[in-house]
Amino acid sequence: MRLAPRLVLAFGSVAALSVAGLGYVLREDRRQSETRRFEQEVGSACDRVKAEIDRQAERDRKLVAGACQSGELVDRALIWLEAGSLDDERRLALSRLVPEERQAFDLDELVLATADGDLLGQDPLASPHAPREDIAKLVAGDVARFSLRPSPEPAVVVRCRSLGTAGRAVGLVGTRHLSPLLDRLGKTVDVKVSLDELDGVSPDAVQASCPLSDAAGNRLPIVVTKLKTELVENLTRIDQTVVYAGLAATGVALMLAVLLARSLGRPIAELASEARKVAAGEARPLRVGGAGEIAELAQAFDTMLVDLEATRRRLAATSRAAAWREVARRVAHEVKNPLAPIRAAVETLRRLRARDDPEFYAYFDEATRIVLDEVHRISNIVTEFTRFARLSAPRPQPLDVADLARQVARLHETSAHGARLHVVVGRVPPSVRADRDQIVQVLTNLVQNALDAVKDTGQGAEVRLSIDTEGSGHVSVTVSDNGPGVSPEIASRLFEPYATTKPHGTGLGLAIAQRIAIEHNGELSYVAAATGRGAAFRLVLPVEGPPLASV
Repeated sequence: MRLAPRLVLAFGSVAALSVAGLGYVLREDRRQSETRRFEQEVGSACDRVKAEIDRQAERDRKLVAGACQSGELVDRALIWLEAGSLDDERRLALSRLVPEERQAFDLDELVLATADGDLLGQDPLASPHAPREDIAKLVAGDVARFSLRPSPEPAVVVRCRSLGTAGRAVGLVGTRHLSPLLDRLGKTVDVKVSLDELDGVSPDAVQASCPLSDAAGNRLPIVVTKLKTELVENLTRIDQTVVYAGLAATGVALMLAVLLARSLGRPIAELASEARKVAAGEARPLRVGGAGEIAELAQAFDTMLVDLEATRRRLAATSRAAAWREVARRVAHEVKNPLAPIRAAVETLRRLRARDDPEFYAYFDEATRIVLDEVHRISNIVTEFTRFARLSAPRPQPLDVADLARQVARLHETSAHGARLHVVVGRVPPSVRADRDQIVQVLTNLVQNALDAVKDTGQGAEVRLSIDTEGSGHVSVTVSDNGPGVSPEIASRLFEPYATTKPHGTGLGLAIAQRIAIEHNGELSYVAAATGRGAAFRLVLPVEGPPLASV
């Protein structure tokens, strides 16, 4: 990003952040004070709701207790029960009186039953009826206090019992559902009251929980919620004020930034324009006008250009000399090895010839074979080095890597010496853009190295070519074997020129293969075998092919 936009962005950011920070502090202070007030109101409302439920439950308990003391319904049921005359007709008469009694008490449910669980009347009717044991337990509850019923519908339960002279008892159990009561109380205190668990405070409301409990330990979670409508309106007005102030301050800061950027940006832009010419190879001193630090920068840049050009010439000469010295050392080392047996064979022939030794002719064939083999080896070294030095740029074309791997495997089946070649395709790879001949050269080198590694393994020798996709946009080919593997000493130098463990290898095969992979913007690496035995080499190629510069 250029200097002018940076200055504009910096000044605008400082102004906007300053106003935003001040507005945020004011907003948070107002939000916290209003939230505390809302929490106090909600907490007070929660206590009022709980107290009102207690008062309503106590009123219901007194009404039901009065029915047991002097009510006609309970007295009639107790008299008939003690007399043993509770026939079907009288049961029906009692059951018809229960709905009238429930409406008179303004309860949601009313049950008339004996202490041993005999249901005499119920409103509303439940289907199916509860077992006698449950009814007996319901009648036998505490008559001095209300109890809570969590399910099937949360409710407050009150009861009374009237005892007869023969030890028999009749009970009346009344139930008031909490949901209608909570709705009515919520409208009274201008809050929302519910029976939900308080999992978390809503961002748009203030909530408080005041659990309701009875003497038996039953608990019902009562949650009181009040919307932050007034708080949200106040915060919205504060936000609008902060936004307007921020826009005004940012506008002033931007105008100052533009004026400052013009005075600083123009000479720096001219300096950058001249610097781009240096990158293009036109290394000449710059003449950029300006004052103060800008002039010092231009002067320092001119001095640097002169030093850079001299350093570049020295580095180029030094690099070329070092590269040629390394090439000469490598080639001399590789050529020197075959010369030793050639020299020994020729000297032996000369000694045998000088003394007319009869072994001369017997040794002649072996000596000439040694000389020809070593000369052939020198020729291979020179040929491989030439290929390494003159490797042409890849000519990419659409290529099916899996099909190409199968073709390479078929070509090597006849020279596998009993080893089995397997081609395993994981996820079907997409087509890649690559030079067919060069990729065949890489795979051929890897397969031939693997076959050489397992040729002394005997039965069970195996070479596997695994093709798969590597993430998005890459295809991999892994050539693995179950041979003796690669020693740690040579593993770190596998891709160096002339690094080899084969007695007749040139050591350039893997170096050429890695260079082909790099030219394709890919990678060739040695990885540990998945089976813990043998060696594995992985070739990773990008689907889009080599970079345009290499095409």
